[in-house]
Parts: sequence; structure tokens; C-alpha cells
Amino acid sequence: MKRGAVCPERFVWSMLAMAITAPVWAHHSFAGYDMTKTLTAEATLKEFRWGAPHSSAVFMIKGPDGKIEVMTVAAAAPAMFSKQGFNPKDFQVGDKMEITWHPSTSGHIGGMLAGMKLPNGHEFKDAEVGPGTPFASSIGAKQAETAQ
Repeated sequence: MKRGAVCPERFVWSMLAMAITAPVWAHHSFAGYDMTKTLTAEATLKEFRWGAPHSSAVFMIKGPDGKIEVMTVAAAAPAMFSKQGFNPKDFQVGDKMEITWHPSTSGHIGGMLAGMKLPNGHEFKDAEVGPGTPFASSIGAKQAETAQ
């Protein structure tokens, strides 16, 4: 084989490797959330979806005008909840709780769940993106640089 010639087998394997890893990188992007901001509200749980790769929750919160708004947030993987002592039965429709989240960059209500405190006092903090975590801080710093 001549030096500099492309080996078809290597090319195919390289393309396959990129195809497999691209969704992983895209999946872990927090670009849709403003990691420099954390909002807090009293909320009522409307729905909790315990599922892989990430859970999600639907809350009812008071909007700026005082009217009830429905808000969906992306949440941690079930393993993250389990490590903090939670199971699916802990999330009961109608429970009132305090939640924190990183808002969506699109301006729509919702975002990435950073924490929640259930009525029984059991508290969840997202170890990846919760307030004050190194990961959230580094993402927020990058977003702040980009915004300038």
C-alpha cells in the first residue's frame, strides 16, 4: 500500500466509531439550558417519568402573572435518584414541593431539574448539574463566555 493512501477498512471502522459516539456526545449536551441561572419555585407534581436514560417531571407552578403554568423538566437518570435513596413510588401526583431548575435557553418554561425537596423532607440534588457543582459551574462559565 502506498503511503498516504486511504485504507477502506480503516475508513469504514473510523466512520462506524464516529457514528456510535456522536449520539453519546449529543445526548450529554446541556446547551439547551442556561446553567448560569437557577430558578426556584413551589410546585405541585403532575407527573413523574422514571426512565432511562433520563427521567423527567411535569410540575404545575405559578407563573409571573399568578396563573398556574405547566412546566416540564428533564431530570437525572434513575440510578442518580436510587443512589440518593429514591424509588419511583416516592413521587406522588399532587405532592407539593420546592424545586430548583436551570431554565431553558429557548425562553419556554421548563429546563433541567437541579433539585427538589419532597413533602417528607427527602431532598434530591442532581450531582451532575445541581447548583454549585463543578460541572454546572464549568458549563455556566462557558455559556457566559459565549454570551459576551
